[in-house]
Amino acid sequence: MQTLDKELSRHVEVARTEPVPIERYGVPWVWIVSHPLWMEVDFLKSFVPDDHALVALREAIDSTLAYEGAVLGELTLQCASGVDARVITRAWLLQIVYSLADAKRVREGLGYNMLWRWFVGYRLRSEPLPEPQAFIRDIGMISADPHAIDIVCRCLDNSALLAADTEEFCINYGLLHTLRSHHGELARASARSSSASFQSRIERGGQALTG
Repeated sequence: MQTLDKELSRHVEVARTEPVPIERYGVPWVWIVSHPLWMEVDFLKSFVPDDHALVALREAIDSTLAYEGAVLGELTLQCASGVDARVITRAWLLQIVYSLADAKRVREGLGYNMLWRWFVGYRLRSEPLPEPQAFIRDIGMISADPHAIDIVCRCLDNSALLAADTEEFCINYGLLHTLRSHHGELARASARSSSASFQSRIERGGQALTG
């Protein structure tokens, strides 16, 4: 520390071009790193190859999400992790395109895969990830929402993805089809129930007028 106090200006000057280690009691304590170098190390975009399939997929999902502000705003309010629903939706999309067994695998991957972390919406490697249990629960919530299912399906139908090198992916279309069919059946059942209820009210009203 005394050395740092005495020679701070010299250390800072050296740090403009390379990191400078500072010891305390003979043990490494801190590093002085210039802002440009720190950003180069911390900026997640530096881990992203321009021609990687996830780049095209990110463009596709962002184009789709741009028109779903109201839906995503409501979903964000339901997220226990405090994370934006756009991040959760992209994370669930990773589970789909890589056919991962469960959301836990996605959360684990975000811990070390900087490309995945960039894909879901983080900018810096130093940004903290959400608490695993809440994050996994949020993916489950998003994957059960019919609007979110429709968003992901439309994204995967996007021509930008089809033009990419999709050998990177092993898309679980079966799961999406099952979820979409399930919610379609629920919607049709709800519509039939509403129609029956409406018809019943009409009939009761007619009987009342006749009486």
